[in-house]
Amino acid sequence: MNLWLEIWKIIDLVSVNVSPPNEIAPTVCEYFHENCVRALSISWCESFHNPYAYNPEGSYGIFQIYKPVWGQVFADHWHDRYDVEQNTRFARWIFDNATHKFDLWTCGRK
Repeated sequence: MNLWLEIWKIIDLVSVNVSPPNEIAPTVCEYFHENCVRALSISWCESFHNPYAYNPEGSYGIFQIYKPVWGQVFADHWHDRYDVEQNTRFARWIFDNATHKFDLWTCGRK
């Protein structure tokens, strides 16, 4: 049992914004493996793990993917931006392909 994963499940369970609570932590950990805890922290800070989080500036989903920058990159799947797994895939692609990795997220900066 991964203790951190269980802790995040509890945090999600008590959150008012999360639906469904058990989906987010395992999905994020599946895509971010060794960076699971940091990715969960960033997505929590960005959206409180609310899959339907929206910022009027143009950010969407649990990782608050910024449409003005990434909308064209993910155009074929943008309609699924609120889906937890798809939003996590977007975030993982950004992490893998961007120079600054987690620093691109406001909540990821050290």
